[in-house]
Amino acid sequence: MKHLVMAGSILLAAAPGEALPTMADVPALAKAAVARRLDVSPSAVHILTAKPSERMPGFVVCGRVETSSGADDGERFFVIIPGNFAILDQDGKGLVDTYWSANHCE
Repeated sequence: MKHLVMAGSILLAAAPGEALPTMADVPALAKAAVARRLDVSPSAVHILTAKPSERMPGFVVCGRVETSSGADDGERFFVIIPGNFAILDQDGKGLVDTYWSANHCE
């Protein structure tokens, strides 16, 4: 529950007055958020799940970042749109596990 409250506060940090993104906008926004956090090309960011959130307004996105060897088993991420904030394995594997489980990402 604590993690969901944090997600809600991140959502509230989204810029007021901006148009809400549509599902068509979500992949590019999520890739940009992850690429910004990891300083990688957006093409290295692979989305596994992108869907409307069941718990809050907006969308949730789960995926992995391609490793330097080209494998798709690198850093996992969870992104909340709007908010464009990426939570990464490096932020806490348990935190990503919680978000992935709560949002049926696996």
